Amino acid sequence: MADYTAPFHAPKFTDDEFEEMREKYVKKHGYTVTMPTWRDTIHLTAFKPLTAEETKLWKQRRYDEIPYWRRGEIQAEKARKKAKFLAMLADPTPEIARNAAAVLTAIDDVQDAVSTLACIGMVAAAVIGGPVAGVLLGPLGVILGVSTLLSIVNPMSLFNKVIKRKKTGREWKKRLEHSTDKNPLSKQAKVRKAFKVSKFKPSVANLLEALQVTDNIYGIGISLGPIMGFAQAAISGVVRTAMGEKVSWKAEWPKANFNRRVASDALRAVALLNGVRWQSNVSDETLSILAGHLALQTLYLPFQEWNPLDHIANLDSYIVEAPQPTNILTREIMEEEGIDPDTACVWPQNGERFISLGDLQEATGELAADNLRHYAEQNNHDPTTWLTLAAADDFALNFLSSMEGDDQIVIDYLSTERIIIIILDNGWVYPEDITEAQIQKFEDWCYVHEYMGTHPSGKEIMRYAQMHCGFTWLRSGDEIR
Repeated sequence: MADYTAPFHAPKFTDDEFEEMREKYVKKHGYTVTMPTWRDTIHLTAFKPLTAEETKLWKQRRYDEIPYWRRGEIQAEKARKKAKFLAMLADPTPEIARNAAAVLTAIDDVQDAVSTLACIGMVAAAVIGGPVAGVLLGPLGVILGVSTLLSIVNPMSLFNKVIKRKKTGREWKKRLEHSTDKNPLSKQAKVRKAFKVSKFKPSVANLLEALQVTDNIYGIGISLGPIMGFAQAAISGVVRTAMGEKVSWKAEWPKANFNRRVASDALRAVALLNGVRWQSNVSDETLSILAGHLALQTLYLPFQEWNPLDHIANLDSYIVEAPQPTNILTREIMEEEGIDPDTACVWPQNGERFISLGDLQEATGELAADNLRHYAEQNNHDPTTWLTLAAADDFALNFLSSMEGDDQIVIDYLSTERIIIIILDNGWVYPEDITEAQIQKFEDWCYVHEYMGTHPSGKEIMRYAQMHCGFTWLRSGDEIR
Protein backbone atom coordinates (compact mmCIF):
# COMPACT_ATOMS: atom_id res chain seq x y z
CA MET A 1 0.00 0.00 0.00
CA ALA A 2 1.27 3.44 -0.90
CA ASP A 3 0.70 6.74 0.77
CA TYR A 4 -0.79 9.51 -1.34
CA THR A 5 0.66 12.88 -2.26
CA ALA A 6 -2.06 15.27 -3.35
CA PRO A 7 -1.79 16.62 -6.91
CA PHE A 8 -1.72 20.24 -8.01
CA HIS A 9 -3.74 22.69 -5.93
CA ALA A 10 -4.52 26.11 -7.31
CA PRO A 11 -2.96 28.88 -5.20
CA LYS A 12 -5.23 31.46 -3.61
CA PHE A 13 -5.82 34.72 -5.47
CA THR A 14 -7.54 37.97 -4.66
CA ASP A 15 -10.24 38.98 -7.12
CA ASP A 16 -7.90 41.54 -8.72
CA GLU A 17 -5.04 39.05 -9.05
CA PHE A 18 -7.38 36.50 -10.54
CA GLU A 19 -8.84 38.91 -13.09
CA GLU A 20 -5.37 39.98 -14.23
CA MET A 21 -4.26 36.38 -14.73
CA ARG A 22 -7.51 35.43 -16.39
CA GLU A 23 -7.17 38.25 -18.93
CA LYS A 24 -3.67 37.09 -19.84
CA TYR A 25 -4.86 33.51 -20.22
CA VAL A 26 -7.83 34.43 -22.43
CA LYS A 27 -5.63 36.54 -24.71
CA LYS A 28 -3.35 33.55 -25.25
CA HIS A 29 -5.74 30.59 -25.22
CA GLY A 30 -9.26 31.95 -25.52
CA TYR A 31 -11.94 30.13 -23.55
CA THR A 32 -10.31 26.72 -23.71
CA VAL A 33 -8.89 24.00 -21.54
CA THR A 34 -5.83 22.30 -22.99
CA MET A 35 -4.82 18.73 -22.18
CA PRO A 36 -1.45 17.38 -23.37
CA THR A 37 -1.36 13.85 -24.80
CA TRP A 38 1.41 11.68 -26.17
CA ARG A 39 0.80 13.01 -29.70
CA ASP A 40 -0.69 16.48 -29.53
CA THR A 41 -2.78 18.79 -27.39
CA ILE A 42 -6.56 18.45 -27.03
CA HIS A 43 -8.45 21.72 -26.82
CA LEU A 44 -11.89 21.90 -25.25
CA THR A 45 -13.41 25.22 -26.20
CA ALA A 46 -16.27 26.81 -24.32
CA PHE A 47 -18.48 29.62 -25.58
CA LYS A 48 -17.22 33.03 -24.52
CA PRO A 49 -19.70 34.21 -21.87
CA LEU A 50 -21.68 37.37 -22.50
CA THR A 51 -20.21 40.42 -20.83
CA ALA A 52 -22.36 42.56 -18.56
CA GLU A 53 -22.73 45.12 -21.38
CA GLU A 54 -23.69 42.44 -23.93
CA THR A 55 -26.24 41.01 -21.51
CA LYS A 56 -27.75 44.47 -21.02
CA LEU A 57 -28.00 45.13 -24.76
CA TRP A 58 -29.44 41.69 -25.45
CA LYS A 59 -32.02 42.00 -22.70
CA GLN A 60 -33.12 45.39 -24.07
CA ARG A 61 -33.19 43.90 -27.62
CA ARG A 62 -30.64 46.43 -28.84
CA TYR A 63 -29.06 43.76 -31.03
CA ASP A 64 -27.70 46.18 -33.63
CA GLU A 65 -25.37 47.67 -31.05
CA ILE A 66 -23.56 44.35 -30.73
CA PRO A 67 -20.90 43.77 -33.44
CA TYR A 68 -22.34 41.55 -36.17
CA TRP A 69 -19.72 38.80 -35.74
CA ARG A 70 -20.34 38.63 -32.01
CA ARG A 71 -24.09 38.76 -32.54
CA GLY A 72 -23.72 35.76 -34.81
CA GLU A 73 -21.81 33.88 -32.12
CA ILE A 74 -24.51 34.63 -29.55
CA GLN A 75 -27.31 33.61 -31.92
CA ALA A 76 -25.53 30.37 -32.74
CA GLU A 77 -25.03 29.63 -29.03
CA LYS A 78 -28.71 30.29 -28.32
CA ALA A 79 -29.74 28.02 -31.19
CA ARG A 80 -27.46 25.27 -29.90
CA LYS A 81 -28.82 25.62 -26.34
CA LYS A 82 -32.41 25.67 -27.55
CA ALA A 83 -31.95 22.55 -29.66
CA LYS A 84 -30.49 20.80 -26.64
CA PHE A 85 -33.33 22.00 -24.41
CA LEU A 86 -36.03 20.86 -26.85
CA ALA A 87 -34.34 17.49 -27.18
CA MET A 88 -34.40 17.09 -23.41
CA LEU A 89 -38.07 18.07 -23.23
CA ALA A 90 -38.82 15.38 -25.84
CA ASP A 91 -36.59 12.77 -24.22
CA PRO A 92 -38.41 9.46 -23.63
CA THR A 93 -36.69 9.21 -20.24
CA PRO A 94 -39.06 10.97 -17.78
CA GLU A 95 -36.31 12.15 -15.43
CA ILE A 96 -34.56 13.97 -18.30
CA ALA A 97 -37.73 15.63 -19.65
CA ARG A 98 -38.94 16.56 -16.17
CA ASN A 99 -35.64 18.17 -15.21
CA ALA A 100 -34.69 19.77 -18.53
CA ALA A 101 -34.68 23.33 -17.15
CA ALA A 102 -32.50 22.39 -14.18
CA VAL A 103 -30.07 20.39 -16.34
CA LEU A 104 -29.71 23.23 -18.87
CA THR A 105 -29.03 25.68 -16.02
CA ALA A 106 -26.47 23.38 -14.43
CA ILE A 107 -24.70 23.02 -17.78
CA ASP A 108 -24.42 26.83 -17.86
CA ASP A 109 -22.63 26.79 -14.51
CA VAL A 110 -20.34 23.97 -15.62
CA GLN A 111 -19.37 25.83 -18.80
CA ASP A 112 -18.79 29.03 -16.83
CA ALA A 113 -16.49 27.16 -14.46
CA VAL A 114 -14.42 25.59 -17.23
CA SER A 115 -13.99 28.87 -19.11
CA THR A 116 -13.34 30.82 -15.90
CA LEU A 117 -11.10 28.46 -13.94
CA ALA A 118 -9.01 27.15 -16.86
CA CYS A 119 -6.49 29.90 -16.23
CA ILE A 120 -5.61 28.66 -12.73
CA GLY A 121 -6.27 24.92 -12.91
CA MET A 122 -4.32 22.05 -14.35
CA VAL A 123 -6.14 19.21 -16.06
CA ALA A 124 -4.55 15.91 -15.10
CA ALA A 125 -2.89 14.12 -17.99
CA ALA A 126 -1.88 10.50 -18.19
CA VAL A 127 0.82 10.50 -20.84
CA ILE A 128 1.62 7.10 -22.30
CA GLY A 129 4.11 6.78 -25.11
CA GLY A 130 4.64 4.58 -28.12
CA PRO A 131 2.48 1.73 -29.40
CA VAL A 132 1.19 0.93 -25.92
CA ALA A 133 -0.89 4.10 -25.98
CA GLY A 134 -2.41 3.17 -29.31
CA VAL A 135 -3.46 -0.22 -28.02
CA LEU A 136 -4.90 1.05 -24.76
CA LEU A 137 -6.99 3.56 -26.66
CA GLY A 138 -7.82 1.20 -29.49
CA PRO A 139 -9.85 -2.01 -29.53
CA LEU A 140 -8.96 -2.89 -25.95
CA GLY A 141 -10.60 0.30 -24.75
CA VAL A 142 -9.57 2.89 -22.25
CA ILE A 143 -10.51 0.97 -19.11
CA LEU A 144 -7.59 -1.05 -17.81
CA GLY A 145 -9.76 -3.73 -16.29
CA VAL A 146 -8.89 -7.34 -15.62
CA SER A 147 -8.92 -8.55 -19.24
CA THR A 148 -6.77 -5.66 -20.44
CA LEU A 149 -4.26 -6.09 -17.64
CA LEU A 150 -3.93 -9.80 -18.40
CA SER A 151 -3.32 -9.05 -22.07
CA ILE A 152 -0.03 -7.46 -21.05
CA VAL A 153 1.46 -10.92 -20.44
CA ASN A 154 -0.61 -12.81 -23.05
CA PRO A 155 1.57 -13.42 -26.15
CA MET A 156 -1.57 -13.99 -28.25
CA SER A 157 -3.17 -10.69 -27.35
CA LEU A 158 -3.37 -7.63 -29.55
CA PHE A 159 -1.29 -5.81 -26.97
CA ASN A 160 1.70 -8.09 -27.47
CA LYS A 161 1.21 -8.32 -31.23
CA VAL A 162 1.60 -4.55 -31.41
CA ILE A 163 4.68 -4.64 -29.16
CA LYS A 164 6.07 -7.45 -31.43
CA ARG A 165 8.32 -8.96 -28.77
CA LYS A 166 8.04 -10.30 -25.26
CA LYS A 167 9.16 -7.61 -22.89
CA THR A 168 9.13 -8.07 -19.17
CA GLY A 169 11.05 -7.10 -16.08
CA ARG A 170 11.00 -4.08 -13.81
CA GLU A 171 10.93 -1.49 -16.56
CA TRP A 172 7.66 -2.93 -17.84
CA LYS A 173 6.42 -3.10 -14.27
CA LYS A 174 7.08 0.63 -13.99
CA ARG A 175 5.30 1.25 -17.30
CA LEU A 176 2.28 -0.68 -16.06
CA GLU A 177 2.17 1.29 -12.82
CA HIS A 178 2.48 4.55 -14.77
CA SER A 179 -0.16 3.53 -17.31
CA THR A 180 -2.74 2.67 -14.67
CA ASP A 181 -1.89 5.42 -12.21
CA LYS A 182 -4.62 7.76 -13.46
CA ASN A 183 -7.29 5.19 -14.26
CA PRO A 184 -10.32 5.33 -11.93
CA LEU A 185 -10.95 1.59 -12.31
CA SER A 186 -7.41 0.28 -11.83
CA LYS A 187 -6.74 1.00 -8.19
CA GLN A 188 -8.45 1.30 -4.84
CA ALA A 189 -8.19 3.87 -2.09
CA LYS A 190 -9.47 4.68 1.36
CA VAL A 191 -8.75 6.90 4.34
CA ARG A 192 -7.27 5.37 7.46
CA LYS A 193 -9.75 7.19 9.65
CA ALA A 194 -12.46 9.56 8.41
CA PHE A 195 -12.52 11.75 11.51
CA LYS A 196 -14.07 14.83 9.90
CA VAL A 197 -16.55 13.13 7.58
CA SER A 198 -17.88 11.16 10.57
CA LYS A 199 -19.15 14.49 11.92
CA PHE A 200 -21.33 14.76 8.81
CA LYS A 201 -22.48 11.16 8.54
CA PRO A 202 -20.89 8.13 10.19
CA SER A 203 -22.22 5.92 7.36
CA VAL A 204 -20.28 7.95 4.77
CA ALA A 205 -17.18 7.83 6.95
CA ASN A 206 -17.48 4.04 7.04
CA LEU A 207 -17.59 3.95 3.24
CA LEU A 208 -14.45 6.07 2.95
CA GLU A 209 -12.61 3.86 5.45
CA ALA A 210 -13.27 0.77 3.29
CA LEU A 211 -10.88 0.10 0.41
CA GLN A 212 -12.78 0.61 -2.84
CA VAL A 213 -12.27 1.46 -6.48
CA THR A 214 -11.81 5.19 -6.96
CA ASP A 215 -14.86 5.62 -9.23
CA ASN A 216 -16.96 4.92 -6.12
CA ILE A 217 -14.98 7.56 -4.21
CA TYR A 218 -15.57 9.94 -7.11
CA GLY A 219 -19.31 9.43 -6.67
CA ILE A 220 -19.13 10.19 -2.96
CA GLY A 221 -17.02 13.28 -3.67
CA ILE A 222 -19.57 14.57 -6.19
CA SER A 223 -22.39 14.00 -3.71
CA LEU A 224 -20.51 16.04 -1.09
CA GLY A 225 -19.42 18.77 -3.52
CA PRO A 226 -21.71 21.44 -2.02
CA ILE A 227 -19.93 20.93 1.32
CA MET A 228 -16.61 21.76 -0.36
CA GLY A 229 -18.17 25.00 -1.58
CA PHE A 230 -20.16 25.61 1.61
CA ALA A 231 -18.52 28.91 2.60
CA GLN A 232 -19.12 30.74 -0.69
CA ALA A 233 -22.57 29.18 -1.04
CA ALA A 234 -23.51 30.38 2.45
CA ILE A 235 -22.28 33.88 1.66
CA SER A 236 -24.41 34.02 -1.49
CA GLY A 237 -27.41 32.50 0.31
CA VAL A 238 -27.79 29.29 -1.70
CA VAL A 239 -26.97 27.23 1.40
CA ARG A 240 -29.27 27.87 4.35
CA THR A 241 -30.09 26.41 7.74
CA ALA A 242 -32.67 23.64 8.02
CA MET A 243 -35.23 26.36 8.84
CA GLY A 244 -34.44 28.19 5.61
CA GLU A 245 -32.61 31.04 7.31
CA LYS A 246 -29.35 32.55 6.06
CA VAL A 247 -26.24 31.14 7.66
CA SER A 248 -24.65 33.57 10.08
CA TRP A 249 -20.90 33.66 10.62
CA LYS A 250 -18.21 35.28 12.68
CA ALA A 251 -15.41 37.56 11.55
CA GLU A 252 -12.97 34.70 11.03
CA TRP A 253 -15.19 33.10 8.41
CA PRO A 254 -14.11 33.30 4.74
CA LYS A 255 -14.80 36.40 2.69
CA ALA A 256 -16.60 36.50 -0.66
CA ASN A 257 -14.30 35.63 -3.54
CA PHE A 258 -15.18 35.50 -7.24
CA ASN A 259 -13.27 32.45 -8.46
CA ARG A 260 -14.17 30.45 -5.35
CA ARG A 261 -17.84 31.31 -5.88
CA VAL A 262 -17.58 30.06 -9.47
CA ALA A 263 -15.99 26.86 -8.16
CA SER A 264 -18.69 26.49 -5.50
CA ASP A 265 -21.44 26.95 -8.10
CA ALA A 266 -19.72 24.39 -10.32
CA LEU A 267 -19.69 21.69 -7.63
CA ARG A 268 -23.37 22.34 -6.94
CA ALA A 269 -24.12 22.10 -10.67
CA VAL A 270 -22.14 18.87 -11.07
CA ALA A 271 -24.07 17.37 -8.16
CA LEU A 272 -27.34 18.28 -9.90
CA LEU A 273 -26.19 16.86 -13.24
CA ASN A 274 -25.49 13.58 -11.47
CA GLY A 275 -29.04 13.48 -10.19
CA VAL A 276 -30.08 12.02 -13.56
CA ARG A 277 -28.67 9.02 -15.42
CA TRP A 278 -26.34 10.18 -18.18
CA GLN A 279 -27.35 9.48 -21.77
CA SER A 280 -23.97 9.93 -23.47
CA ASN A 281 -23.94 13.62 -24.30
CA VAL A 282 -20.17 13.36 -24.34
CA SER A 283 -19.44 17.09 -24.57
CA ASP A 284 -21.54 18.07 -21.55
CA GLU A 285 -20.37 15.05 -19.57
CA THR A 286 -16.70 15.82 -20.29
CA LEU A 287 -17.14 19.45 -19.24
CA SER A 288 -18.96 18.32 -16.10
CA ILE A 289 -16.10 16.06 -15.02
CA LEU A 290 -13.47 18.70 -15.83
CA ALA A 291 -15.45 21.43 -14.05
CA GLY A 292 -15.53 19.36 -10.87
CA HIS A 293 -11.80 18.70 -11.18
CA LEU A 294 -10.94 22.40 -11.65
CA ALA A 295 -13.37 23.54 -8.95
CA LEU A 296 -11.90 21.21 -6.35
CA GLN A 297 -8.38 22.43 -7.16
CA THR A 298 -9.60 25.99 -6.64
CA LEU A 299 -11.28 25.25 -3.32
CA TYR A 300 -8.69 22.87 -1.86
CA LEU A 301 -6.56 25.41 0.05
CA PRO A 302 -9.48 27.58 1.25
CA PHE A 303 -11.17 24.39 2.49
CA GLN A 304 -8.09 23.51 4.54
CA GLU A 305 -8.23 26.93 6.20
CA TRP A 306 -11.96 26.76 6.91
CA ASN A 307 -13.66 23.38 6.85
CA PRO A 308 -17.40 23.51 7.64
CA LEU A 309 -17.14 20.02 9.14
CA ASP A 310 -15.06 21.61 11.91
CA HIS A 311 -17.36 24.57 12.50
CA ILE A 312 -20.97 23.64 11.68
CA ALA A 313 -22.99 21.22 13.79
CA ASN A 314 -25.67 19.06 12.12
CA LEU A 315 -24.30 19.96 8.70
CA ASP A 316 -26.36 17.24 7.01
CA SER A 317 -29.56 19.13 7.88
CA TYR A 318 -28.54 22.34 6.08
CA ILE A 319 -30.34 22.86 2.79
CA VAL A 320 -28.89 23.88 -0.57
CA GLU A 321 -30.72 25.52 -3.46
CA ALA A 322 -30.73 24.03 -6.95
CA PRO A 323 -28.81 26.18 -9.48
CA GLN A 324 -31.09 28.92 -10.79
CA PRO A 325 -30.85 30.37 -14.32
CA THR A 326 -29.02 33.68 -14.64
CA ASN A 327 -27.87 33.30 -18.26
CA ILE A 328 -30.02 35.63 -20.39
CA LEU A 329 -30.09 33.15 -23.28
CA THR A 330 -31.22 30.28 -21.06
CA ARG A 331 -33.96 32.39 -19.51
CA GLU A 332 -35.16 33.49 -22.95
CA ILE A 333 -35.30 29.90 -24.18
CA MET A 334 -37.41 28.82 -21.21
CA GLU A 335 -39.77 31.76 -21.58
CA GLU A 336 -40.19 31.04 -25.30
CA GLU A 337 -41.31 27.53 -24.37
CA GLY A 338 -43.80 28.81 -21.80
CA ILE A 339 -41.66 27.82 -18.81
CA ASP A 340 -41.14 30.19 -15.88
CA PRO A 341 -37.37 30.33 -15.32
CA ASP A 342 -37.92 31.55 -11.75
CA THR A 343 -39.73 28.38 -10.65
CA ALA A 344 -38.69 25.64 -13.08
CA CYS A 345 -35.33 24.57 -11.65
CA VAL A 346 -35.46 21.93 -8.93
CA TRP A 347 -33.19 19.13 -7.75
CA PRO A 348 -33.80 15.92 -9.73
CA GLN A 349 -32.93 14.10 -6.52
CA ASN A 350 -36.12 15.22 -4.74
CA GLY A 351 -38.12 17.36 -7.18
CA GLU A 352 -37.83 20.45 -4.97
CA ARG A 353 -35.91 23.71 -5.10
CA PHE A 354 -34.01 22.92 -1.88
CA ILE A 355 -32.57 19.68 -0.61
CA SER A 356 -30.70 18.87 2.59
CA LEU A 357 -27.01 18.12 2.25
CA GLY A 358 -27.63 14.72 3.82
CA ASP A 359 -30.39 13.77 1.39
CA LEU A 360 -28.34 15.07 -1.53
CA GLN A 361 -25.45 12.79 -0.59
CA GLU A 362 -27.66 9.74 -0.27
CA ALA A 363 -29.41 10.33 -3.60
CA THR A 364 -26.32 11.19 -5.64
CA GLY A 365 -23.28 9.12 -4.64
CA GLU A 366 -24.01 5.80 -6.36
CA LEU A 367 -25.55 7.41 -9.44
CA ALA A 368 -22.51 9.67 -9.93
CA ALA A 369 -20.22 6.62 -9.83
CA ASP A 370 -22.48 4.83 -12.33
CA ASN A 371 -22.42 7.88 -14.60
CA LEU A 372 -18.62 7.93 -14.60
CA ARG A 373 -18.47 4.25 -15.54
CA HIS A 374 -21.07 4.76 -18.27
CA TYR A 375 -19.09 7.70 -19.67
CA ALA A 376 -15.93 5.58 -19.78
CA GLU A 377 -17.62 2.59 -21.41
CA GLN A 378 -19.46 4.62 -24.05
CA ASN A 379 -16.44 6.69 -25.10
CA ASN A 380 -13.61 4.23 -24.61
CA HIS A 381 -11.91 4.85 -27.97
CA ASP A 382 -11.57 8.60 -27.56
CA PRO A 383 -8.21 9.88 -26.23
CA THR A 384 -10.06 12.70 -24.48
CA THR A 385 -11.78 10.07 -22.35
CA TRP A 386 -8.49 8.85 -20.93
CA LEU A 387 -7.57 12.35 -19.86
CA THR A 388 -11.02 13.06 -18.47
CA LEU A 389 -10.86 9.87 -16.41
CA ALA A 390 -7.46 11.01 -15.17
CA ALA A 391 -9.15 14.21 -13.99
CA ALA A 392 -11.91 12.16 -12.32
CA ASP A 393 -9.31 10.03 -10.56
CA ASP A 394 -7.49 13.13 -9.31
CA PHE A 395 -10.84 14.54 -8.16
CA ALA A 396 -11.53 11.39 -6.13
CA LEU A 397 -8.18 11.35 -4.37
CA ASN A 398 -8.10 15.14 -4.00
CA PHE A 399 -11.51 14.87 -2.34
CA LEU A 400 -10.19 12.39 0.23
CA SER A 401 -7.17 14.60 0.82
CA SER A 402 -9.36 17.67 1.23
CA MET A 403 -11.56 16.00 3.79
CA GLU A 404 -9.01 14.16 5.91
CA GLY A 405 -5.48 15.12 4.79
CA ASP A 406 -2.82 13.44 2.65
CA ASP A 407 -1.46 11.45 5.57
CA GLN A 408 -4.77 9.62 6.00
CA ILE A 409 -4.98 8.25 2.44
CA VAL A 410 -4.05 4.69 1.51
CA ILE A 411 -3.86 3.47 -2.10
CA ASP A 412 -3.81 -0.14 -3.21
CA TYR A 413 -3.81 -1.86 -6.61
CA LEU A 414 -6.44 -4.27 -7.86
CA SER A 415 -5.69 -7.96 -7.35
CA THR A 416 -5.01 -8.56 -11.05
CA GLU A 417 -2.66 -5.63 -11.27
CA ARG A 418 -0.72 -7.03 -8.30
CA ILE A 419 -0.48 -10.41 -10.08
CA ILE A 420 0.80 -8.79 -13.29
CA ILE A 421 3.32 -6.70 -11.35
CA ILE A 422 4.68 -9.87 -9.69
CA ILE A 423 4.94 -11.60 -13.07
CA LEU A 424 6.74 -8.63 -14.65
CA ASP A 425 9.01 -8.15 -11.67
CA ASN A 426 10.13 -11.78 -11.88
CA GLY A 427 10.74 -11.56 -15.61
CA TRP A 428 8.27 -14.37 -16.34
CA VAL A 429 6.62 -15.06 -19.72
CA TYR A 430 4.33 -17.76 -21.04
CA PRO A 431 6.09 -20.69 -22.74
CA GLU A 432 6.08 -20.75 -26.56
CA ASP A 433 3.77 -23.80 -26.73
CA ILE A 434 1.09 -22.46 -24.38
CA THR A 435 -2.50 -22.93 -25.56
CA GLU A 436 -5.47 -20.58 -25.43
CA ALA A 437 -7.17 -22.99 -23.02
CA GLN A 438 -4.26 -22.79 -20.58
CA ILE A 439 -4.23 -19.00 -20.76
CA GLN A 440 -7.99 -18.91 -20.20
CA LYS A 441 -7.70 -21.13 -17.12
CA PHE A 442 -5.04 -18.88 -15.63
CA GLU A 443 -7.10 -15.76 -16.39
CA ASP A 444 -10.17 -17.34 -14.78
CA TRP A 445 -8.08 -17.87 -11.63
CA CYS A 446 -7.13 -14.18 -11.70
CA TYR A 447 -10.81 -13.24 -11.98
CA VAL A 448 -11.54 -15.28 -8.86
CA HIS A 449 -8.90 -13.36 -6.91
CA GLU A 450 -10.35 -10.10 -8.25
CA TYR A 451 -13.80 -11.11 -7.06
CA MET A 452 -12.56 -12.31 -3.66
CA GLY A 453 -10.16 -9.40 -3.16
CA THR A 454 -7.29 -11.78 -2.40
CA HIS A 455 -3.63 -11.37 -3.41
CA PRO A 456 -1.61 -14.50 -4.32
CA SER A 457 2.15 -14.57 -3.83
CA GLY A 458 4.71 -15.27 -6.51
CA LYS A 459 5.05 -18.86 -5.29
CA GLU A 460 1.28 -19.34 -5.49
CA ILE A 461 1.20 -17.90 -9.02
CA MET A 462 3.96 -20.30 -10.11
CA ARG A 463 2.36 -23.30 -8.37
CA TYR A 464 -1.13 -22.71 -9.81
CA ALA A 465 0.24 -22.46 -13.35
CA GLN A 466 2.13 -25.75 -12.95
CA MET A 467 -0.47 -27.81 -11.07
CA HIS A 468 -3.75 -26.59 -12.57
CA CYS A 469 -2.93 -24.97 -15.91
CA GLY A 470 -0.24 -27.37 -17.10
CA PHE A 471 2.51 -24.88 -17.92
CA THR A 472 5.57 -23.39 -16.25
CA TRP A 473 6.47 -19.72 -16.37
CA LEU A 474 9.75 -19.08 -18.22
CA ARG A 475 12.32 -16.38 -17.54
CA SER A 476 12.38 -14.05 -20.55
CA GLY A 477 15.60 -13.54 -22.49
CA ASP A 478 14.29 -10.09 -23.43
CA GLU A 479 13.90 -9.06 -19.81
CA ILE A 480 14.41 -5.35 -19.20
CA ARG A 481 15.63 -4.52 -15.72
